[in-house]
Amino acid sequence: MKSFDVIGDIAIVETKEREKEVAMKIMKTNKQINTVYKKASARIGVYRTRKLRLIAGENKSVTTHKENGCIFKLNVRRVYFSPREGTERFRIAKKIVGADLVMVFFAGIGSYPILISKMSKANRIIGIEINPVAVKYFRENVKLNKVNNVEAILGDVKKESKKFYNKCDFVVMPLPESGWKFLPNAMKCLKENGVCFFYAISDEKNLYKDWIEKIQIIAKRLNKNVKILECKRVLPFGVRKWKIRIDFMIR
Repeated sequence: MKSFDVIGDIAIVETKEREKEVAMKIMKTNKQINTVYKKASARIGVYRTRKLRLIAGENKSVTTHKENGCIFKLNVRRVYFSPREGTERFRIAKKIVGADLVMVFFAGIGSYPILISKMSKANRIIGIEINPVAVKYFRENVKLNKVNNVEAILGDVKKESKKFYNKCDFVVMPLPESGWKFLPNAMKCLKENGVCFFYAISDEKNLYKDWIEKIQIIAKRLNKNVKILECKRVLPFGVRKWKIRIDFMIR
């Protein structure tokens, strides 16, 4: 059996073995787990959700997940959330220093904005998310975590980000599959010397070069200069592919 994800008291597995037996073993060895789902599809659509099939335990999809001192309520069927990215969220929150305004594109249930609020002294943190169910949980999670400098905006990043052009100190872009399409919006949001945390999927043999060139080309079209600050492998993403992060500064 491959590794499984744990979100609150729900486990999500990817297995072709004896499903019921696998699920019961997980619940026996992980006492906090009350429900086991099997992945029934890849992530699909603009909301990045996937179909799940219940194989053991309680028939429920809403749970509360604890991570990095934060509490996140969510519905695993209706929103995107990956517990595997918890360490990366912590890394990014540590990098936010001396910020007036932080922008998070594709903010989901608020996991990045809320952790940034708790770990940094940013005055204001905005998260934009297109999934109305995710935004509902985002706003609920803001209250659960008692953070008063975080705002959830429902809408499309390309439209909603226009309100914040030339106002942001940091922009976080945690959408590796297609986030590059929003690079012009991120660059326009940033002040001079503002920093973007950009994510992408890359081949193992050429992790950063092509993406750095794409960033530079887009910046040139906008009459902006960029300085690459850091390139990092984040997580494996399929066979010989990686989720990567490129941090760059607008000059």
